[in-house]
Amino acid sequence: MQDDTPAAGTAAYQSRVYGDGFYKRWTRLRWAFRYDCRYRILLTEELFRRHWIPFERMKVYELGFGTGYLLLRFDRTCAIHGCELSRDAIALLERSAEQRGFEDVRLVEAAQDGSARFPDSSYDLVIASHVLEHVPSDRQALEAMFDHTGPGGHGLFFLPLERPGHNPDHARTYTAAGLKRLLEDVGWEPVEIAENFRYASHLVQIVNWPSRRRIPVAGKLVEGAKSFVLGLAPAAWMSLVESPLEKLHVRPYQLMVLARKRTAGNAFDFESDMRKADG
Repeated sequence: MQDDTPAAGTAAYQSRVYGDGFYKRWTRLRWAFRYDCRYRILLTEELFRRHWIPFERMKVYELGFGTGYLLLRFDRTCAIHGCELSRDAIALLERSAEQRGFEDVRLVEAAQDGSARFPDSSYDLVIASHVLEHVPSDRQALEAMFDHTGPGGHGLFFLPLERPGHNPDHARTYTAAGLKRLLEDVGWEPVEIAENFRYASHLVQIVNWPSRRRIPVAGKLVEGAKSFVLGLAPAAWMSLVESPLEKLHVRPYQLMVLARKRTAGNAFDFESDMRKADG
């Protein structure tokens, strides 16, 4: 018998999983317990402090923004733009009270083939958080974001670190070295690459197996219990346990990458620029 199920990574598959309906029921309540989202915000704040990237007066674009939790972290002096596969996700963010004070909010639906669309260009920062493993072509997505980023602008990417076949919704898996090569091939210059999120180690993911496989009833019960228990811990606690867990050789579950768009004649020397600012 022929299997008519579309392959992961195709627009048809992703629409079936994350399209209309995914962001309708209990979305806000579900995201209140999303410990992974809170942790990514903390990591982003720490990363930006290390590299002197502001949360103010920037033009920001996010591919696959979901509920918009990362976009809404930015100051209201920022322009926040985004692209989503789900019309419900776009409607949810457009209706949210949090986005009303922003100077410029523009949200567009992805192309029919699942590829990225952009409301504008010359972004200061482009973001893809746990999205590249889903899109039809990660290289094409990175190239499109590179082309729509202004000179000296940055790209922020979060991706899962997992074994092939671990999550049937993911079209591909990554390693730090492999993603670094892909970014450099496209034209991005990696600034910082970090492996983290040992808090949600593969031991947790084994427990979460019924949810990943979408086993009726059991999957939803396990996912709800896991999110509730892990969501009780403040994001700062997740960061504190990273070092001890690394010493215990617990495998990381997430890759965080900050990259910069370097163009000819736009070489960047952070230490030199800081010395000039101090002088």
